[in-house]
Amino acid sequence: MHQLRARLQRLSPILAAAALLIAMVVISRDFGATWDERALQRYGEDLWEYYSGQRPRSAVDVSFGYTRIYGGFVELTSVAVQHLVPANTYVVRHAVNSVFGWTGVVFAFLMALRLFGRRAGWIAAVLLIAMPRYVGESMNNTKDLPFAVLMLVGLYYIVTISPRYPFASWSHALKLALVIALALDVRAMGLVLVGYAGLGLLVAVIASGERSPGRLFATLGRFAVIAVLAVVGGTLFWPWAQEQPLVRPVQAFFLASTFSWGNPSLFAGRDLAAADLPWYYLPTWLAISLPPVVLVGLVLSGSAFWRRPTARVQLAAIWAFVLVPATLAIVRHLSLYDGIRHMYFIVPPLAVIAAAGWDAALASVGAWPRMAATAALVVGLAEPLLFQVRNHPNQNVYFSPLVGGPRGAFGRFDMDYWGNCVLQALDWSAAQAKQAGMPLTFIANAREIAQADVMRYRLLYLQLRPWESHHLDVRLLKGSQRSVVGVSRDPRIVHRVTTADGTPLCVVLRGPDYGQFEARLDSVSAAGPSR
Repeated sequence: MHQLRARLQRLSPILAAAALLIAMVVISRDFGATWDERALQRYGEDLWEYYSGQRPRSAVDVSFGYTRIYGGFVELTSVAVQHLVPANTYVVRHAVNSVFGWTGVVFAFLMALRLFGRRAGWIAAVLLIAMPRYVGESMNNTKDLPFAVLMLVGLYYIVTISPRYPFASWSHALKLALVIALALDVRAMGLVLVGYAGLGLLVAVIASGERSPGRLFATLGRFAVIAVLAVVGGTLFWPWAQEQPLVRPVQAFFLASTFSWGNPSLFAGRDLAAADLPWYYLPTWLAISLPPVVLVGLVLSGSAFWRRPTARVQLAAIWAFVLVPATLAIVRHLSLYDGIRHMYFIVPPLAVIAAAGWDAALASVGAWPRMAATAALVVGLAEPLLFQVRNHPNQNVYFSPLVGGPRGAFGRFDMDYWGNCVLQALDWSAAQAKQAGMPLTFIANAREIAQADVMRYRLLYLQLRPWESHHLDVRLLKGSQRSVVGVSRDPRIVHRVTTADGTPLCVVLRGPDYGQFEARLDSVSAAGPSR
């Protein structure tokens, strides 16, 4: 019996991980395309042709936005899978992205397990899954989510550096170099992992009291190997950087950090340009988009410093991984928009920190404090998990109950800035077309998104010229406060995509030819069911 229990305990993480992987891939098909996905898909197709010898490097199109300063690891991977899986292009892309999201949960578990124990590992995994926005980003954010996960994996290999020589075995060093390279092949900010790795080795050397010149030189050499392999490997899926592999990643890093966005953001009820956002933009978004159970865990993490003395340095390192870039973003007044997606890499480590806090609370000596902590954790997890069940596939519009949920945030903060809900509007429109037995034409203010989503429907046709006749007008509620609130009350609305609390995300309006559709629908209804 004891052996069976031990075996189940060993197998439970593997079985849970397998079940989670299947679930995430399955639900990924319910999510719609996002703003840049068509351009990123083209980038991936160009890379596929380049690496298969069908296109020269100079012919890889990097003209869209700042595409040249981004590696194409995720895009090339998605296209490679598309060649193997006969399914809709964007369904496959989202399935690939969900695997990255799953990887983040696995490494959150592994990090908390290594540093704080088995219970903390499970808590970290559940906290990350419980974050509605993390689940949403895992499905269709093919830029920021994979990068955030790779940064978490890199952090895992840094905080698990041995406190004794050789500090990082060659196996450990090569894994770290590979992860940094892959992070660079997504975003140039992956370069910071090289600095974190060097700092991690330095702290380990100082803490160990190692004084041998030979060993110190060997450790320095090992770090040099990590750095060179990471930077050069970081251009493997990045044709633009391949032309100057030791220079262009650094150039891209500074170009990305100085990027400016001209469109305004809706923040605290005001339309503000990126240059005019207040210093508290990032802290506010963290406070309103993270579930309270995570915030409470972060507060409780202070006690983990005392209860887990062997992991104090590592816990401090994870906090630094979060606080240093967040502070720099605030002090340097970096351009942020669409929530905190550009800083999303600081979110997964927060689940690990919060898990350490909750684990410390559950380790209380007294029975009553332990029971209270357990009850609080269960209730805290229930809130965001129930939100996901009730609002799938709109997890990305989660707002904390501290601000009244989506209803309290409507008209004050950007809601579905990814445009994920457009797919649901088209799904309803396609059902109407099927019921009427006729194709429908529509226009959309989020045209880039609609062009990708409409590929799933046989009876819907996107009208690229909005002044021409059309049956429906699909409007994503994104933009200024006045337009968002105004369109949500338009009397021409025939369908709303809303959250469970009734907050509108996207609406479908009558078009000039809607009367033709109504007449056809009436005739079909009058005819009755066919025999």
